[in-house]
Amino acid sequence: MIGRLIALRDARAPMGAKAGLIALFVVALVALLPLRVVAGRVAGLSAQAAQGSVWAGRLQDAAYGPLTLGDLDARLALWPLLLGRAEIALRGEGFAARLSRAGVREASGTLPLRGGLGALPVESAAFDHVTVVFHDGACDAAQGRVGLTLAIPGVSSLVLSGEARCAGAVLLLPLRGPGGMERLDLRLQGDGRWRADLVLSGLSPEAAAPLRAAGLAARPDGLVLRTGGRF
Repeated sequence: MIGRLIALRDARAPMGAKAGLIALFVVALVALLPLRVVAGRVAGLSAQAAQGSVWAGRLQDAAYGPLTLGDLDARLALWPLLLGRAEIALRGEGFAARLSRAGVREASGTLPLRGGLGALPVESAAFDHVTVVFHDGACDAAQGRVGLTLAIPGVSSLVLSGEARCAGAVLLLPLRGPGGMERLDLRLQGDGRWRADLVLSGLSPEAAAPLRAAGLAARPDGLVLRTGGRF
């Protein structure tokens, strides 16, 4: 009996050693994986160049949809990885976030928008602990505060802000101006399609004239601009 136990122990030892070697090989393989391989799997994320490994990399001239990210440090986020989620943690000058194929988590900072957002003259977007996650194409979770700065003709820079939330399957950003007379409802679907409805109320005829010339339509509740597109 003792002899059989010793033989069984000796037989299992090489198997355990092999399993350990395989685990070490997998860890080493992941550690050496180039950042560009993982970054390329995040929808909407692009960069002029991706350098380094997934644990210590850097993205140059990066963008996320219409947002200009610039140069950032990038790495796999360890804790989400242990939970079975592959997320890239980004950190740059005044901005940080975690991106995945499902969306964005804990985004904070201010980013410029090149060329605005469709017909909306958006200059920049600000994020305060914003999380937006889509599952099977539908908005699954949304929280945090978003602000947009618009350069409206004849009006000083207009800042609208609000809390992100899911409205059915769609992400809704109900943004409002400081006086409550300016509102922008921005809706985003899981496939990248978006729609924006801007309404400016209480404007004087002098202030409204250049806005009508810029393409805003007159309506009983104010001047309206509707635009949309796809990221």
